[in-house]
Amino acid sequence: MWMKRVVMISLMGASLMIAEGCTSGTTDQTKTYAEDGYMGMTNTNPNLPINPTYHGYEADTNMIKSALANVQGIRDSRINLNGSHATIKLYVPKDTTNADMERIKQEAEIELTKAVPRYKFYVKMAR
Repeated sequence: MWMKRVVMISLMGASLMIAEGCTSGTTDQTKTYAEDGYMGMTNTNPNLPINPTYHGYEADTNMIKSALANVQGIRDSRINLNGSHATIKLYVPKDTTNADMERIKQEAEIELTKAVPRYKFYVKMAR
């Protein structure tokens, strides 16, 4: 009889220690979305037009043009946006050397990636 009590008390003590080990004093708090007036929709769906950080193709094109304005040697450009891909064709003066064309291409890729990082850029060069 006493052996049964010892085993029961030991099992209860072990189960209490295991239960305490699983809940080692962590205090999880529920995280809520910001009170944006749209029931948190601007945080959960960043591509909705109601989101202040939403950019359409027109805004992206303007940011790309301003990024290309920082690169010296570009005469004109054509911008083609397709989903997350952007094909940019840069026109340089006819007397531009191949080395300068490569420098312009690299500078343009750096500026574009900094300005609009959500696109994968394909930069083409033409004289």
